[in-house]
Amino acid sequence: MEQGAEDVPVVYLHEIKRRYTQGETTLTILDGAKLALWAGQSVALVAPSGAGKSTLLHIAGLLESPDDGEVYIAGAPTSGLSDTERTQIRRTDIGFVYQSHRLLPEFSALENVMLPQMIRGLKRSETVKRRRNSGLSGLGRSHQAPAGRIVGRRAAAGGDRARGRQRAAGVACG
Repeated sequence: MEQGAEDVPVVYLHEIKRRYTQGETTLTILDGAKLALWAGQSVALVAPSGAGKSTLLHIAGLLESPDDGEVYIAGAPTSGLSDTERTQIRRTDIGFVYQSHRLLPEFSALENVMLPQMIRGLKRSETVKRRRNSGLSGLGRSHQAPAGRIVGRRAAAGGDRARGRQRAAGVACG
């Protein structure tokens, strides 16, 4: 991949192969997969159960390594990176919003957004400032309630509106 060009995808998977062995059987999960993700692009990965969606995301997120092929982040190959370098990229450059948003119910939506930023080393005061850009301002005061109240069961939490708040907090976390 050519580095420095504006037309380079932020994530590019090239000819990704991933196999798992179960006993004497080898399962090929990905066989030459290609994917390009561009800055500002929204993507939905839709396929039947068992098609390799999670495996593809784990490889794109540098959580797993492919058996063959290459993952490029901003044009740079990642196959030669150490675990520490891969972790640093995950902390600073890669985020996912899952169907189940994985918010911690004992914390407010704001605190759920702040946690990853504090893990990255930002001070609490800086993470509060960033809240203005997190998308939580559209939630009214609900960002101050425990996340379990925002994202709880449909009957108790207001159904679709609560899930929308959960998604907003999940996007802000990512």
